[in-house]
Amino acid sequence: MQSLIKGMNGIDMNSISLSTNLLDQVQKFMSKKNEKLSEELCEKYSVPSEEVAGVVESFLEDTYGPAKRLAEIFAAKNETMLLFIGKKDCNICRRCEPILESFLDNHKELKLAKLDYSQPEGLLYHMIHDQDRGKLPLIAFLFQGKILMVFTGECHCSAVYEKCYSDILAECSQNIYAH
Repeated sequence: MQSLIKGMNGIDMNSISLSTNLLDQVQKFMSKKNEKLSEELCEKYSVPSEEVAGVVESFLEDTYGPAKRLAEIFAAKNETMLLFIGKKDCNICRRCEPILESFLDNHKELKLAKLDYSQPEGLLYHMIHDQDRGKLPLIAFLFQGKILMVFTGECHCSAVYEKCYSDILAECSQNIYAH
C-alpha cells in the first residue's frame, strides 16, 4: 500500500503513518496543544505552568471537546467509515461530494461521516491532520479505531478512492490471516 500512497500521479496522499490509532492521534494532538498553550501563557504572564494548567485544560475541552468525543465514537465503531470534513463555501469540497457519493453508491458497506469544518466537531480535521493549517477537504478511511488513509486539499477521481479502498481491504484480509 505504501507504493500506492506515493505512486498515484506522484501525489503524497497520506500525511500520517498507515493504520494510525485515531485515539492516539487525538491524544498526541491534545498533549501538543496543551504544552504549546501552557508555554505561551507562562511566557506572556510570567507565571508557572501550574497556574495556567486549569485554564488551558478548560480552553482545550471547550474548543476541541466535541471533536474529541466524536473521535471516541468513531473509534468504537466496528465498521469501515469514510470521513469527509469540508465547508459549504469550499469549491473543492463541493466538487468532491458527487464523486464521493458515486463511490459510496458502489460500497454500501461504507458509512459516511460528513462534518462541517466550521462546526466544533470539524476540528477533528486538525487532530487527524496534525497541522495548524491545512487545505479542505479532508477525506479519511477509518476502520476499528484506525486511520487507514488520509487525503487533504484535493478531490480525486473515483478510481483513486476505489484503488485505496481495494488496497485497504486487501491489507485488512492479510492481517486476519497473519494472526
